[in-house]
Amino acid sequence: MNRTFTFIIFLIALATYAQNNVSEFAENTIEDVTRFGKAYANPAAKGVMYNLNNGWYNSAKVKDVLSFEISVVGNVTFIKRDESKFTLNTLNYNNVRFEDGSKSKEVPTIFGENEADIVALIDYNLNGENEPIAIELPNGIDDNVDYAPNVFLQASIGVFKATEVKVRFAPKIVYGRVEKQLYGFGLQHEFSKWFSKEEAFPVYMSALVGYTKFNGFYDVKESGEQDENQGIDTRINTWNFAVIGSTKFEKLNFYAGLAYLTAKADTKFDGVYQLEEEYEAFQDLVNNFSVENNNSGISGTLGANYKLPNIVFNLSYNIQEFSNVTFGVGYFL
Repeated sequence: MNRTFTFIIFLIALATYAQNNVSEFAENTIEDVTRFGKAYANPAAKGVMYNLNNGWYNSAKVKDVLSFEISVVGNVTFIKRDESKFTLNTLNYNNVRFEDGSKSKEVPTIFGENEADIVALIDYNLNGENEPIAIELPNGIDDNVDYAPNVFLQASIGVFKATEVKVRFAPKIVYGRVEKQLYGFGLQHEFSKWFSKEEAFPVYMSALVGYTKFNGFYDVKESGEQDENQGIDTRINTWNFAVIGSTKFEKLNFYAGLAYLTAKADTKFDGVYQLEEEYEAFQDLVNNFSVENNNSGISGTLGANYKLPNIVFNLSYNIQEFSNVTFGVGYFL
């Protein structure tokens, strides 16, 4: 009786140890893949922040009440080559190591690509022995991608004295393995109208607040067929807080702006980390998890616009961590 009771206690203790061991392994693995995911996705989160927060204005002068403008805005953001890779240092991870014993390796971000497959090992401690699980690290879009284009519709209308409301929208667009969509709204107020001698003031001055929501999806497969069940799904919320100045000439005018930008990106990885078949039981640990990246930065804008009757053209260069060229053509009334 006592021996039976002792044996049952032993089995319970063994099961509890195994359960705790699996739980600790799961927590460490999630922490590791989350750390990797943040480093992998962060360049894209920053690049999108700098891309989306441009094109909000082509003048500091706001429209009169019920006057409006509808524009097609395009921009090109230049990708920094040093953002295509990052150093994966195994000392910063719980259970990750490389098979060749390297302590660190340069691995691709979402803007990079491996010349050869890079396989990391996740050590699972089973009854005091490490059981390695092989995991192939994901590639990025392409190591040769040097720029990211974007295009959207934007409308603005004067609503009351010295203030205009803006909205922007781009429908869902799929090209290659990338899918994206955006919408946003903004408010611009011309504070140079506060001055008692507004006509004598040499330039228009205004302040702008703009919000943009971006939804993006990157298919990690190379089949060319979109599969929403396997890929990187990103939701980014960006804000632009800008001060703008522009000249007062009749046709050709110049404008400049200084902005503070913020972005919060929530990125979900689904089916990105692929384990070997014998470790299929652990696949759920590295699937369906998400990471959050927060970024901020300063952007300076220098641009020019040229007006024809009811048509305006504008071109600007944005000085920021990911430099950007923005161009637009609009109809106004």
